[in-house]
Amino acid sequence: MLKKVVSLIVVSTMLFSVTISASFAKGWGKDKSWKVEKTFEKFNQTAFLTNKVFDDLEGYSWARKAIEKMAKKGLIEGYGKGIYAPKKPVTKLETIIMCLRIMGWQDQAKLVRELPKKYKGKKVGEWAKGYINIAYEKGILDDVDMMYFNPQGPAKRHEVAKYVIRALGYEEEAKKHMKDELPFVDAPAVPLGSVGYVYLANELGLMNGDPQKRFNPMGTMTRAEMAVLFSRLDDKVDSDVDDKEIIGVVDDIYEQNLVLKIDKELKVFTVNENTVIYNGEKRIDFSDIKKGYRVRVELENGEVVYIEVLKNDDSVQKIIVRYTGEVKEISKAEPRRVAVQIKQMLAIFDVLKDAKVKFKNERGRFEDINIGDTITVIVDKQNRIREIFVHRERVRKEIEDEYEIEGILTSIDENSIKITVSEEVYEFDIDRDVKINIEGRDADLSDLIEGMEIEVKIEDGKVELIKAKALELEIEGKIVAITDYKSGIKLTIQTDDEEYEYIISKDVEIELEDEEDAIIDDLKVGQKGEFKIINNLIVKISIED
Repeated sequence: MLKKVVSLIVVSTMLFSVTISASFAKGWGKDKSWKVEKTFEKFNQTAFLTNKVFDDLEGYSWARKAIEKMAKKGLIEGYGKGIYAPKKPVTKLETIIMCLRIMGWQDQAKLVRELPKKYKGKKVGEWAKGYINIAYEKGILDDVDMMYFNPQGPAKRHEVAKYVIRALGYEEEAKKHMKDELPFVDAPAVPLGSVGYVYLANELGLMNGDPQKRFNPMGTMTRAEMAVLFSRLDDKVDSDVDDKEIIGVVDDIYEQNLVLKIDKELKVFTVNENTVIYNGEKRIDFSDIKKGYRVRVELENGEVVYIEVLKNDDSVQKIIVRYTGEVKEISKAEPRRVAVQIKQMLAIFDVLKDAKVKFKNERGRFEDINIGDTITVIVDKQNRIREIFVHRERVRKEIEDEYEIEGILTSIDENSIKITVSEEVYEFDIDRDVKINIEGRDADLSDLIEGMEIEVKIEDGKVELIKAKALELEIEGKIVAITDYKSGIKLTIQTDDEEYEYIISKDVEIELEDEEDAIIDDLKVGQKGEFKIINNLIVKISIED
């Protein structure tokens, strides 16, 4: 699988590594002072073997490599003084932080200092607010989480599966598998709303059952298990984190330097006593590395922190891959496609309908991309583009002061609307004759809800048209009250010791065991099930057996 074209360019500028011509390198080894066996006398070889990353990993040989690798990449942290606490349960906050780090979104989170406006969950430390904000923006957390998120609560295994699959952008695919059969003996214990996430997490090789084929969905995940899970995820995802990763073939070793052949060039990397080196699951010494080995080198601040000897069959099927190149052809009609020149390869990708497009200065649309643009695309395992970053600023096409903006509805009243675009909030006056459209249907201002994705057309400084996507969420819980209101029947639903209140839509779809044509009157207090809400109305109810 191709790595991002700019990865090696970025890394080469970070290193004080030396690029050596192949012709010069041929002379190496003629001088005896370059020989490995002689120069290794300068090493403290014992330090390379015994220098531990953490001191409390005894009995965790199955997780040690993942823990040390992820720590060296800066993706997980200990508690200081050599303590990792492998037995400690992972919190929900720790889980979403790991998701953001793996996907390369941590830098964005560090820049944000406030919670989403819809957040009503438990108290969060100032340092963590940005993580929750970006997790919500990226779809890892949803509107239900905004109401009841408990950052310090232990993350259950089915919840971890949900966060990970959402981070990967496979929410829609997970929904397609919500009624599929799971290959675990405790499958009935998986909450209905998590079946699709657990299915995909297992299908993608990220989360598996134990030797007894149990998934243990309601159990918590330890920090050791978390390291293994996210190490697998890291291997399968091509993100900004991998800009500091080099793969090459060992050409020579001298003193504390490793010479790698990368794309017909030779580069020198310096190691030290803190460099962690693995061959398979075994921790090895630097002197055990041999010429001809294919290795992966991880860099941090220009230093080699981790080396792994790779086997010829060590290729991993990527879930998400990034490519950067020049747009050669583009089809803006359905099905949307774009041809991108990536080094010597011309690749043609389908573009998902909901693919996000971002320019240097703001969000944009697929229609704004031109032939000749340099773009970075995020591609899923089916080679479909889900995100596009255009390496230039977007120029608004204004015709007689008319243009369009896409963003998130922040607030609205009869006179004005606020829209969040790339973390910036814009306010516009609303025209008296404004037209509202939600999912292709005519609507009123009162039908718009904060948090909706919207596209507005602005003319002469006023909003003339608002197109919105319906705000959807799914919750799972127990009916604790059924109340008759003027506006309809209201259900009070309890989940995780919290309660929701929603009106039932007149067109609600009800699935009830042994009832082919179930109606609202068939609903009873105490029933458990899954409830789908669109625009604050319950549109579907699935009652458990």
